[in-house]
This record gives sequence, C-alpha cells and structure tokens, in this order.
Amino acid sequence: MSSSDPYKRLRPQPATSPDEICACTEQPPVILRSVLSPNPIACFACNLEVPPERLGFPRQLAEAIAAWASFHDCFYLLWLDSAEFEEWAKAQLESPTSPVNRRGLGVASELNQHRKCYYWWFATCDESYVPPDSCLLCGGQLGSSPRGRVCQSCRVIFADQP
Repeated sequence: MSSSDPYKRLRPQPATSPDEICACTEQPPVILRSVLSPNPIACFACNLEVPPERLGFPRQLAEAIAAWASFHDCFYLLWLDSAEFEEWAKAQLESPTSPVNRRGLGVASELNQHRKCYYWWFATCDESYVPPDSCLLCGGQLGSSPRGRVCQSCRVIFADQP
C-alpha cells in the first residue's frame, strides 16, 4: 500500500512495530494516554506501547479502555481540526470536570488495580502552554519525573514543557 493510496484512511491500521513496543524487563508503571491508536497504554519508563496482555486485566476493563480511547479521540480530533469546535474541544480536554477526563481517570484507576497507572493530562504544548504549578485535580504539589510533572495522590502526569 503506497502513500498515494486514496483509501489509506479507510484501511485497518498496521500492527505496532516491534521497535515501538516496550521491552522493559521490570514492571514499571503504565500511563493511560491517547495517541490516536487502538492501544492507549504506555510504559512510564520508556514511553513505548505496552501490550495489554502483559497486564492481564479482564475483558470488561479492555472494553472500558477502548471505549475511553475512542471517546477521548473524538474530542482530540475536534481540537486538531482547528475549526469551529477547536476551543470547545480544548476546554473539554483541559477541564478536570469534563466527562472525557472523569471517564479517563476512572479507567486509569481500574487499570491501577493491575499495574500502577498514571493518567496523562492533555496539554497543547505550544508556545502558549504554561505547565501547572500544582495538580489541577487536588491542588497538591507536583513532583518531577522523566515524563513530566506528577501528582502522586491523583496519579496524573502533566507535561512540564511546551
């Protein structure tokens, strides 16, 4: 299939390349984040995709993770579209009380029962982005990590730079 394939967007996604799959030998925490792919689970240590079977969670949780990723992607794609819904979608993705973040935090909490899990908070990361000084959920202090600013209480990661 060439890049000039006019039907490319209608075809199934290829399997994740082996070099994009986590190879960590320990069991580091995971991150629930949407990257417009079917599997929104990444390794906290290497930031690569973690195959869900490594975590061994039940089918019901797999369905909830997939549903959340699809729901999140609706907002994310509206934001990326940069048209009439961009600001509304951005507000939804940034709001601690929006349905997309409430659902994501709930799914991350369920996933946390199988492996320590953090929720990646949406950030535009453009020149206007200012990293939060405290957690947007609880107001608590953020610690630093290789992945960004972390609230250990809420298990949320915020980008630390634009």
